[in-house]
Amino acid sequence: MRSIVLAAALLAAAASDAPERDRVVAGLQGWLDGTSRLEATFRQSLISGALGTTTAESGRLYLERPGHLRWDYLDPEKKTALLVGDRTALYLEEDRQMIRGRLETSGALFPRLLAGRDRVEDEFEARLIATPRTAGLSQVTLLLDAKTFAIQGAEILDEAGNRTTYALAAVRRNGKLPVGIFAFEPPPGTEIVDQP
Repeated sequence: MRSIVLAAALLAAAASDAPERDRVVAGLQGWLDGTSRLEATFRQSLISGALGTTTAESGRLYLERPGHLRWDYLDPEKKTALLVGDRTALYLEEDRQMIRGRLETSGALFPRLLAGRDRVEDEFEARLIATPRTAGLSQVTLLLDAKTFAIQGAEILDEAGNRTTYALAAVRRNGKLPVGIFAFEPPPGTEIVDQP
């Protein structure tokens, strides 16, 4: 397994690491470019920097590039997170509430990397430990398959010290997705909250 660290702090790589860095970045970009659809199970953990507590969730992920991403959280509580273009929606089943908004260009780098059109080189400085061109994150570490450069997981450390990890499993790449999977309609009686 390979990992590539995309960090906010500019750390210079040794000159001898440049060919390996270029190979990994090119491999990742090739895998992203060759992925039009993806379905997987995921496990997400969040360690709070302020509280030191950990929460874990799991579910299914659906991706259609460019611009469509759906996270169906199944355990411990059901919720659905959607990204369609730059529009976001989070449906909280237990609260019967849907929160709608827009994806900021400076945030949510992992979803943007998965669902976006941007080139890795356009988002990050060309370093073994790369630097995001946008603010809002301290560090993103991608876990890649050593042979295919497929993303197997990610770890995001934000500026507040929160650490979120994603592990992907049962990945099915470029297969058919369920019809209408990105056209989520909440049940009648759902409270809709629009964020600016």
